[in-house]
Amino acid sequence: MAFYEKMSIIDKKDREILFHLSLHARASLKEIAKKTRVSKEVVHYRIKNLEAKGIIEGYYAVINTYRMGWTFYRVYMKTFNMTADIEQKFIQFLKNNKNVTWVVQMDGDLDFLYVVWAKDISEFQKTYMEINDAFGKYLEQKFFSVMTDVYYFKSKYLLTKESDSFQLTGGKIYYPDLDAEDKQLLTLLSHDCRLSLMDIAKKIKSTAKTVQRRMKKLEHAKIITCYQVKINHKLLGYTQRKIMLNLNDTSTQTMKKLITFLTYHPLTIYITIAIGQYDLEFEMMESSHEDFHKLLKALKKEFGNIIKNYSTVIFYDEPKVGQLALE
Repeated sequence: MAFYEKMSIIDKKDREILFHLSLHARASLKEIAKKTRVSKEVVHYRIKNLEAKGIIEGYYAVINTYRMGWTFYRVYMKTFNMTADIEQKFIQFLKNNKNVTWVVQMDGDLDFLYVVWAKDISEFQKTYMEINDAFGKYLEQKFFSVMTDVYYFKSKYLLTKESDSFQLTGGKIYYPDLDAEDKQLLTLLSHDCRLSLMDIAKKIKSTAKTVQRRMKKLEHAKIITCYQVKINHKLLGYTQRKIMLNLNDTSTQTMKKLITFLTYHPLTIYITIAIGQYDLEFEMMESSHEDFHKLLKALKKEFGNIIKNYSTVIFYDEPKVGQLALE
Protein backbone atom coordinates (compact mmCIF):
# COMPACT_ATOMS: atom_id res chain seq x y z
CA MET A 1 0.00 0.00 0.00
CA ALA A 2 1.41 3.39 -1.04
CA PHE A 3 2.13 6.12 1.51
CA TYR A 4 -0.85 8.31 0.60
CA GLU A 5 -3.19 5.31 0.69
CA LYS A 6 -1.97 4.47 4.21
CA MET A 7 -2.28 8.08 5.36
CA SER A 8 -5.88 8.10 4.12
CA ILE A 9 -6.88 5.74 6.94
CA ILE A 10 -6.77 8.80 9.21
CA ASP A 11 -7.77 12.37 8.40
CA LYS A 12 -6.30 15.74 9.33
CA LYS A 13 -8.17 15.89 12.67
CA ASP A 14 -6.76 12.50 13.66
CA ARG A 15 -3.27 13.71 12.80
CA GLU A 16 -3.83 16.88 14.83
CA ILE A 17 -4.94 14.82 17.83
CA LEU A 18 -1.85 12.60 17.55
CA PHE A 19 0.35 15.70 17.23
CA HIS A 20 -1.09 17.25 20.39
CA LEU A 21 -0.80 13.97 22.31
CA SER A 22 2.92 13.80 21.49
CA LEU A 23 4.95 15.01 24.50
CA HIS A 24 1.60 15.70 26.24
CA ALA A 25 -0.07 12.29 26.38
CA ARG A 26 -1.87 13.14 29.65
CA ALA A 27 -3.58 16.14 28.06
CA SER A 28 -7.29 16.19 28.91
CA LEU A 29 -10.02 15.76 26.31
CA LYS A 30 -10.92 19.41 26.94
CA GLU A 31 -7.37 20.59 26.21
CA ILE A 32 -7.11 18.57 23.01
CA ALA A 33 -10.60 19.64 21.92
CA LYS A 34 -9.67 23.30 22.30
CA LYS A 35 -6.51 22.88 20.22
CA THR A 36 -8.20 20.84 17.47
CA ARG A 37 -11.48 22.83 17.49
CA VAL A 38 -13.79 19.87 17.94
CA SER A 39 -15.88 18.71 20.91
CA LYS A 40 -14.59 16.57 23.79
CA GLU A 41 -16.90 13.78 22.66
CA VAL A 42 -15.37 13.81 19.18
CA VAL A 43 -11.84 13.75 20.63
CA HIS A 44 -12.76 10.81 22.88
CA TYR A 45 -14.30 8.89 19.98
CA ARG A 46 -11.34 9.53 17.69
CA ILE A 47 -8.75 8.51 20.30
CA LYS A 48 -10.63 5.26 20.98
CA ASN A 49 -10.82 4.66 17.22
CA LEU A 50 -7.07 5.27 16.82
CA GLU A 51 -6.42 2.80 19.63
CA ALA A 52 -8.77 0.20 18.10
CA LYS A 53 -6.99 0.52 14.73
CA GLY A 54 -3.64 -0.07 16.43
CA ILE A 55 -2.34 3.35 15.38
CA ILE A 56 -2.03 4.34 19.04
CA GLU A 57 -0.15 1.47 20.69
CA GLY A 58 0.14 2.98 24.14
CA TYR A 59 1.20 5.89 26.34
CA TYR A 60 4.26 6.15 28.57
CA ALA A 61 6.04 8.61 30.82
CA VAL A 62 9.50 9.61 29.62
CA ILE A 63 11.77 9.23 32.66
CA ASN A 64 15.00 11.21 33.00
CA THR A 65 17.37 8.53 34.29
CA TYR A 66 19.98 11.08 35.31
CA ARG A 67 17.53 12.67 37.72
CA MET A 68 17.22 9.26 39.40
CA GLY A 69 20.94 8.61 39.80
CA TRP A 70 21.22 6.30 36.79
CA THR A 71 23.34 6.48 33.66
CA PHE A 72 21.93 5.64 30.22
CA TYR A 73 24.14 2.94 28.62
CA ARG A 74 23.47 1.76 25.07
CA VAL A 75 24.66 -1.41 23.33
CA TYR A 76 24.58 -1.64 19.52
CA MET A 77 24.87 -5.15 18.05
CA LYS A 78 25.40 -6.96 14.79
CA THR A 79 24.49 -10.66 15.07
CA PHE A 80 25.25 -13.79 13.05
CA ASN A 81 23.86 -17.35 12.95
CA MET A 82 20.83 -16.15 14.90
CA THR A 83 17.77 -18.07 13.72
CA ALA A 84 14.27 -16.58 13.93
CA ASP A 85 13.57 -18.76 16.98
CA ILE A 86 16.74 -17.67 18.78
CA GLU A 87 16.05 -14.07 17.84
CA GLN A 88 12.65 -14.21 19.55
CA LYS A 89 14.23 -15.79 22.64
CA PHE A 90 16.84 -13.02 22.68
CA ILE A 91 14.20 -10.30 22.44
CA GLN A 92 12.16 -11.91 25.23
CA PHE A 93 15.30 -12.23 27.38
CA LEU A 94 15.94 -8.49 26.99
CA LYS A 95 12.29 -7.63 27.68
CA ASN A 96 12.32 -9.70 30.87
CA ASN A 97 15.47 -8.04 32.23
CA LYS A 98 14.35 -5.22 34.55
CA ASN A 99 17.58 -3.26 33.92
CA VAL A 100 17.00 -3.22 30.16
CA THR A 101 14.54 -0.42 29.47
CA TRP A 102 14.61 -0.06 25.70
CA VAL A 103 14.91 -2.65 22.92
CA VAL A 104 15.09 -1.83 19.22
CA GLN A 105 15.25 -4.26 16.32
CA MET A 106 16.95 -2.69 13.30
CA ASP A 107 17.63 -3.23 9.60
CA GLY A 108 20.94 -2.22 8.07
CA ASP A 109 24.51 -2.42 9.35
CA LEU A 110 23.23 -3.21 12.86
CA ASP A 111 20.56 -5.61 14.12
CA PHE A 112 19.79 -4.54 17.70
CA LEU A 113 20.08 -1.66 20.09
CA TYR A 114 19.28 -2.10 23.75
CA VAL A 115 19.47 0.37 26.63
CA VAL A 116 20.54 -0.38 30.19
CA TRP A 117 19.87 2.03 33.06
CA ALA A 118 22.53 1.50 35.72
CA LYS A 119 23.83 3.35 38.77
CA ASP A 120 27.46 2.81 37.75
CA ILE A 121 29.66 1.02 35.23
CA SER A 122 29.88 -2.10 37.43
CA GLU A 123 26.10 -2.46 37.50
CA PHE A 124 26.01 -2.01 33.72
CA GLN A 125 28.73 -4.63 33.27
CA LYS A 126 26.78 -7.12 35.38
CA THR A 127 23.68 -6.73 33.20
CA TYR A 128 25.72 -6.81 30.00
CA MET A 129 27.51 -10.02 31.05
CA GLU A 130 24.19 -11.71 31.87
CA ILE A 131 23.08 -11.00 28.31
CA ASN A 132 26.47 -11.89 26.83
CA ASP A 133 26.65 -15.21 28.70
CA ALA A 134 23.27 -16.21 27.27
CA PHE A 135 23.64 -14.93 23.68
CA GLY A 136 27.24 -13.76 23.17
CA LYS A 137 28.02 -16.57 20.72
CA TYR A 138 25.64 -14.93 18.24
CA LEU A 139 27.41 -11.58 18.46
CA GLU A 140 29.47 -10.56 15.42
CA GLN A 141 30.28 -7.01 16.53
CA LYS A 142 29.22 -4.48 19.12
CA PHE A 143 29.88 -0.99 20.36
CA PHE A 144 28.83 0.93 23.43
CA SER A 145 27.84 4.52 24.05
CA VAL A 146 26.75 6.57 27.03
CA MET A 147 23.91 8.99 26.40
CA THR A 148 24.35 12.51 27.76
CA ASP A 149 21.33 14.30 26.25
CA VAL A 150 18.21 13.29 24.31
CA TYR A 151 15.88 15.80 22.66
CA TYR A 152 12.28 14.58 22.25
CA PHE A 153 10.23 16.40 19.61
CA LYS A 154 6.53 16.55 18.88
CA SER A 155 5.31 14.39 15.98
CA LYS A 156 5.75 17.22 13.47
CA TYR A 157 5.93 14.79 10.57
CA LEU A 158 2.18 14.14 10.87
CA LEU A 159 1.38 17.73 9.90
CA THR A 160 4.61 18.52 8.03
CA LYS A 161 5.11 21.63 10.11
CA GLU A 162 8.05 23.31 11.77
CA SER A 163 8.07 23.43 15.56
CA ASP A 164 10.85 24.06 18.03
CA SER A 165 8.91 22.44 20.88
CA PHE A 166 10.94 19.73 22.59
CA GLN A 167 11.67 18.04 25.92
CA LEU A 168 15.19 17.25 27.07
CA THR A 169 16.51 14.39 29.19
CA GLY A 170 20.02 13.93 30.51
CA GLY A 171 22.27 16.46 32.22
CA LYS A 172 23.64 16.39 35.75
CA ILE A 173 23.11 13.26 37.87
CA TYR A 174 20.92 13.65 40.96
CA TYR A 175 20.18 11.16 43.73
CA PRO A 176 16.59 11.82 44.86
CA ASP A 177 14.99 10.27 47.90
CA LEU A 178 12.19 8.22 46.38
CA ASP A 179 9.95 6.07 48.53
CA ALA A 180 8.10 2.88 47.58
CA GLU A 181 4.99 4.76 46.42
CA ASP A 182 7.05 7.06 44.16
CA LYS A 183 8.63 4.00 42.56
CA GLN A 184 5.25 2.30 42.13
CA LEU A 185 3.93 5.44 40.49
CA LEU A 186 6.87 5.78 38.10
CA THR A 187 6.64 2.11 37.13
CA LEU A 188 2.92 2.41 36.45
CA LEU A 189 3.25 5.64 34.44
CA SER A 190 6.07 4.15 32.37
CA HIS A 191 3.60 1.46 31.24
CA ASP A 192 0.47 3.60 30.84
CA CYS A 193 0.65 7.32 31.55
CA ARG A 194 -2.88 8.10 30.41
CA LEU A 195 -4.56 6.34 33.33
CA SER A 196 -6.85 8.59 35.36
CA LEU A 197 -5.78 9.72 38.83
CA MET A 198 -8.50 7.51 40.32
CA ASP A 199 -7.30 4.42 38.41
CA ILE A 200 -3.70 5.06 39.42
CA ALA A 201 -4.74 5.53 43.04
CA LYS A 202 -6.57 2.18 43.06
CA LYS A 203 -3.59 0.36 41.58
CA ILE A 204 -1.07 1.72 44.08
CA LYS A 205 -3.53 1.79 47.01
CA SER A 206 -3.45 5.54 47.50
CA THR A 207 -5.75 8.51 46.93
CA ALA A 208 -6.21 10.60 43.79
CA LYS A 209 -5.10 13.72 45.66
CA THR A 210 -1.90 12.02 46.86
CA VAL A 211 -1.19 10.67 43.38
CA GLN A 212 -1.60 14.14 41.87
CA ARG A 213 0.73 15.66 44.48
CA ARG A 214 3.38 13.01 43.90
CA MET A 215 3.18 13.39 40.12
CA LYS A 216 3.64 17.15 40.38
CA LYS A 217 6.64 16.59 42.66
CA LEU A 218 8.21 14.17 40.14
CA GLU A 219 7.51 16.56 37.28
CA HIS A 220 8.93 19.53 39.19
CA ALA A 221 12.08 17.51 39.96
CA LYS A 222 12.25 16.73 36.20
CA ILE A 223 12.32 13.01 36.93
CA ILE A 224 9.28 12.79 34.66
CA THR A 225 10.30 14.68 31.52
CA CYS A 226 7.04 14.38 29.59
CA TYR A 227 4.26 11.97 28.64
CA GLN A 228 4.50 10.35 25.23
CA VAL A 229 2.13 8.54 22.88
CA LYS A 230 3.45 5.48 21.05
CA ILE A 231 2.31 5.69 17.43
CA ASN A 232 2.49 2.77 15.01
CA HIS A 233 4.04 4.86 12.25
CA LYS A 234 4.30 1.87 9.90
CA LEU A 235 0.50 1.68 9.66
CA LEU A 236 0.61 5.28 8.43
CA GLY A 237 3.28 4.55 5.81
CA TYR A 238 6.28 6.00 7.67
CA THR A 239 9.70 4.51 8.29
CA GLN A 240 11.78 5.49 11.33
CA ARG A 241 15.42 6.05 10.42
CA LYS A 242 18.41 6.72 12.68
CA ILE A 243 21.33 8.71 11.26
CA MET A 244 24.63 8.64 13.17
CA LEU A 245 27.19 11.35 12.42
CA ASN A 246 30.92 11.62 12.95
CA LEU A 247 32.03 15.25 12.87
CA ASN A 248 35.26 17.15 12.23
CA ASP A 249 34.19 19.88 14.61
CA THR A 250 32.37 19.14 17.88
CA SER A 251 32.76 22.57 19.45
CA THR A 252 29.85 23.87 21.51
CA GLN A 253 29.00 26.51 18.90
CA THR A 254 28.98 24.03 16.00
CA MET A 255 26.93 21.46 17.88
CA LYS A 256 24.41 24.13 18.83
CA LYS A 257 23.98 25.17 15.16
CA LEU A 258 23.53 21.56 14.07
CA ILE A 259 21.01 20.84 16.84
CA THR A 260 19.08 24.02 15.94
CA PHE A 261 18.94 22.98 12.28
CA LEU A 262 17.60 19.53 13.16
CA THR A 263 15.21 20.93 15.77
CA TYR A 264 13.32 22.94 13.17
CA HIS A 265 13.22 20.20 10.55
CA PRO A 266 9.64 18.80 10.37
CA LEU A 267 10.75 15.15 10.11
CA THR A 268 13.09 15.07 13.14
CA ILE A 269 11.73 13.15 16.15
CA TYR A 270 14.85 12.68 18.34
CA ILE A 271 18.37 14.04 18.70
CA THR A 272 20.87 12.16 20.85
CA ILE A 273 24.23 13.36 22.12
CA ALA A 274 26.41 10.56 23.46
CA ILE A 275 29.95 9.59 24.34
CA GLY A 276 30.93 6.73 22.09
CA GLN A 277 31.15 5.72 18.46
CA TYR A 278 29.32 8.77 17.05
CA ASP A 279 29.27 12.47 17.89
CA LEU A 280 25.59 13.11 17.20
CA GLU A 281 22.64 10.90 16.31
CA PHE A 282 19.16 11.83 15.19
CA GLU A 283 16.02 10.04 14.14
CA MET A 284 13.52 11.01 11.49
CA MET A 285 10.26 9.77 10.04
CA GLU A 286 10.32 9.32 6.28
CA SER A 287 7.46 8.60 3.92
CA SER A 288 9.93 7.58 1.21
CA HIS A 289 13.68 7.17 0.74
CA GLU A 290 13.60 10.57 -0.97
CA ASP A 291 12.80 12.27 2.36
CA PHE A 292 16.08 10.99 3.79
CA HIS A 293 18.10 12.12 0.77
CA LYS A 294 16.52 15.57 0.84
CA LEU A 295 17.39 15.99 4.52
CA LEU A 296 20.90 14.65 3.94
CA LYS A 297 21.38 17.06 1.03
CA ALA A 298 20.23 19.98 3.20
CA LEU A 299 22.59 18.85 5.99
CA LYS A 300 25.54 18.67 3.61
CA LYS A 301 24.72 22.10 2.21
CA GLU A 302 24.79 23.67 5.68
CA PHE A 303 27.36 21.47 7.43
CA GLY A 304 29.25 19.64 4.68
CA ASN A 305 32.57 20.93 5.97
CA ILE A 306 32.09 19.37 9.42
CA ILE A 307 30.41 16.02 8.59
CA LYS A 308 33.20 13.46 8.43
CA ASN A 309 30.99 10.45 7.72
CA TYR A 310 27.66 8.94 8.66
CA SER A 311 25.92 5.61 9.15
CA THR A 312 22.21 4.88 9.02
CA VAL A 313 19.83 2.13 10.15
CA ILE A 314 16.09 1.57 9.97
CA PHE A 315 14.09 0.93 13.15
CA TYR A 316 12.10 -2.20 12.40
CA ASP A 317 10.45 -2.74 15.78
CA GLU A 318 10.60 -1.51 19.40
CA PRO A 319 9.55 -4.43 21.64
CA LYS A 320 10.26 -2.43 24.80
CA VAL A 321 10.01 1.35 25.21
CA GLY A 322 11.13 2.78 28.53
CA GLN A 323 9.07 0.47 30.77
CA LEU A 324 10.36 0.35 34.35
CA ALA A 325 10.21 -2.31 37.03
CA LEU A 326 11.28 -0.40 40.12
CA GLU A 327 11.42 -2.23 43.42
